[in-house]
Amino acid sequence: MSPSLPAPFIDVLGVPNFRGVDTSGKGTLDRTNGSNNGITASSYKPLVFRSADPSRATSEGFTRMRSDLNITGVYDLRSSTEIKRDGPEWEDLVADSEDGLDALWAKNDIQRAWVPVFADKDYSPEQVALRYKEYTREGSLGFVAAYRDILKSAGPAYGRIFRHIVKGEACLIHCTAGKDRTGVVVALMLMLVGTDEDFICKEYALTDLGLAELKPIFIERLLKNPALEGNRSGVENMVSTKPENMAATLEMIKSEFGGPREYMTKYCGMSEEEINRLKSNLIAGASTSAAVAKGGS
Repeated sequence: MSPSLPAPFIDVLGVPNFRGVDTSGKGTLDRTNGSNNGITASSYKPLVFRSADPSRATSEGFTRMRSDLNITGVYDLRSSTEIKRDGPEWEDLVADSEDGLDALWAKNDIQRAWVPVFADKDYSPEQVALRYKEYTREGSLGFVAAYRDILKSAGPAYGRIFRHIVKGEACLIHCTAGKDRTGVVVALMLMLVGTDEDFICKEYALTDLGLAELKPIFIERLLKNPALEGNRSGVENMVSTKPENMAATLEMIKSEFGGPREYMTKYCGMSEEEINRLKSNLIAGASTSAAVAKGGS
């Protein structure tokens, strides 16, 4: 079993990269502590949780999500291609349809919603690296290009997530790794509540820690692909979550999409009233959930 990660990571057995997101607008930075990339625990009780694919959660993991964290909805941003590719590893829970996964969550009193950013296009970290391979040696440009494409397609999916939070209920958001599609929607929410951009970038970068055991697998698979063979530094860049990549993305969101409110209005079809309620609920957090800032408790 992997050792517990520091806050804001939470031990949910069977689920990598699981953590709560402080959307209070007052995220705490600790520049002296590098173990968690500068983010410290607080008493804030999130409405928003993020992770890699959670479908291999143990029974204890499901119990923790529902009973301890009060999660009522899980939002799956993956494509059908990704789900069918990984399905056989779930002991036939996923066959040729979505019913298996929905039943799995319903059994644990959590409503699953399949909200793909791209219904048929694989956007796992490995496929993002291949799709934007021309950018592998050029810093943040590949991420800005990838995240721009995500934002253009994600309005309906992200809108479903935002409206869940408008109801004041906690949710879990995930894709394959909890890195790119998940990272972008979390960034939009953090921008909306006025979170310090340094905190947003550091929160995004925590995924490098959350996926530390999986990243070597991603890298070795990619290096076997003729399109990327021998380009280890480029591959390592494209499967990373460096703060500067999110910093460049935040600038792109502001300059090309008009910021989070404009995005939510134009791409998600949200009203001003919905956006204001979303912001208010994100800032307030959960009123009845257990204290979840302790990563291993």
